Amino acid sequence: MHRKFVSSVVGALAAAALVAPLAHAAGSSPRVGVRVEAPGRTLADTTITLTHALVKPDGTHVCSGDSAGAALWRAVPDHWTGTWYDSLSDYAVDAFGDVRAPADFSAYWAFWLNGKMATAGVCGTELHNGDKVLEYLCTTTPALSTCANLPLDLQLVRTRGGKVVLKVVLLTGDGTSTPVAGATIQGGVAPVRTAADGTATVRLRDGQSTLRATHAGDVPSAHLHCRRGAHGSACGSSDRTPPTVRLKGIANGQTFTVAHAPRTLRGTAVDPEGAGVAFRLTRRHGGACTAFDGAKARFRPCGRGAAPLVDAGDGPRWSYLLPSRLAPGSYRLVVIATDGVGNRRVVNVHFTVAG
Repeated sequence: MHRKFVSSVVGALAAAALVAPLAHAAGSSPRVGVRVEAPGRTLADTTITLTHALVKPDGTHVCSGDSAGAALWRAVPDHWTGTWYDSLSDYAVDAFGDVRAPADFSAYWAFWLNGKMATAGVCGTELHNGDKVLEYLCTTTPALSTCANLPLDLQLVRTRGGKVVLKVVLLTGDGTSTPVAGATIQGGVAPVRTAADGTATVRLRDGQSTLRATHAGDVPSAHLHCRRGAHGSACGSSDRTPPTVRLKGIANGQTFTVAHAPRTLRGTAVDPEGAGVAFRLTRRHGGACTAFDGAKARFRPCGRGAAPLVDAGDGPRWSYLLPSRLAPGSYRLVVIATDGVGNRRVVNVHFTVAG
């Protein structure tokens, strides 16, 4: 059975290798989506810009910098390993970090492109702007002909004020799909289940909601990012919404006495994907400019560049304890919150400590 399975996979790759990849225009830098799904956890779900730099997974054979293999290499922190087939001039992926395909060939890493089974290997597939790559651990059927588990797709039907009507379908790999009844859509105000036609109405949270569909035995859908605003709701496959940031205890234009000058900088940074917070703090007094240096825990003379960036931890609640209360002077505080895909929100406040 093992030989039969291996030969079926290699045979499929051989047929796919007959399809010639398309080349990119010189100098273009494709921005692509990359998702890697292992049983029970997502190893990657991100959007990256390819750099054209070559990748050598085994130190010998090369993947083009615009290939799916390079995109997967850059998107997964632990990278991937695979078996190189000289007859195909390509790899079959074996593992992402410590998540390996079973040695008994009961599952293998399936490669999909834009909602369909790919027609070439990961290094023989050149990507174009907007392409979406999916690798998931496929559980083989007894006949070894296809996957027992297939990916879900979460589709927007329409928006209704603060609600969205969505449809969950099961992708078959050839471009067709079937509705999924009883799938769960999470990420809104409350989880909802789909009807017989695969649809469900989700009430969105204020600000951003990151929605996802799951169903027993199937691969979860990609995230769908929706935003509820004063003028209605909108959804997109990419997260372009920065975190919501609030600074507590300091208002723009506020004046403090020395006795009540701030010592703790604090606030919130809310995002469905989580957010990291950093800040810059500068002081002007008596014609001199100083900037707070977190590494040295003190103010130092301002340089020609920006003030040092100081890590304040992760949202949704963040705080930073200064060495002492701020001395008299005019201050500028810049708070920067960045979510997991690079969206940033910057808040600037100016305040004074009188003395």
